[in-house]
Amino acid sequence: MLEQITKYSPKMTDDEFKQFIKNQDFIGKDFFEESFRFWFEDNEHIRTPFPEKIQEGLKEKTFRVFMEWVYELTDEEKSRLENEEIVETFEMILFNQAMELVNNEDQKITVCYPFLPRLGDVVEDKEKGASKVIYRKLDVNKDEKKYLKVKLKSEAERQVWETEFELPV
Repeated sequence: MLEQITKYSPKMTDDEFKQFIKNQDFIGKDFFEESFRFWFEDNEHIRTPFPEKIQEGLKEKTFRVFMEWVYELTDEEKSRLENEEIVETFEMILFNQAMELVNNEDQKITVCYPFLPRLGDVVEDKEKGASKVIYRKLDVNKDEKKYLKVKLKSEAERQVWETEFELPV
């Protein structure tokens, strides 16, 4: 079921899609409004990983791919789906579509790892104090694990230093 949503190719014409949306009652409009609001607006603990300039196109693409996934579900599959699975599928589509729309490596890092420090963020370090992130890059070390390498500039001493974070698989 999930393999059909990783690479997008239209399952129906635009007219067929409009008719399906008009007649379907499995997913409500409020689901999309709340989901996009959650991911596109900064919240207390989550900053949006999606640049404002791609958000409108991302909404359209995500809505289309997600609803075509719903279209492919049988009634039996729909009845067995839990809300959590629906949300996870929506979010997977949202992030996959975003990766196609962002246009530089730093934006891709933010979409893939939205909770890690971003360019311009100030990080508190025990030894170096407050330091601003000035560069970051994905890297694979000899142990075959992925890391985010970060360069920072301490605000007090103006000294540049580096660190790295092991990334989740």
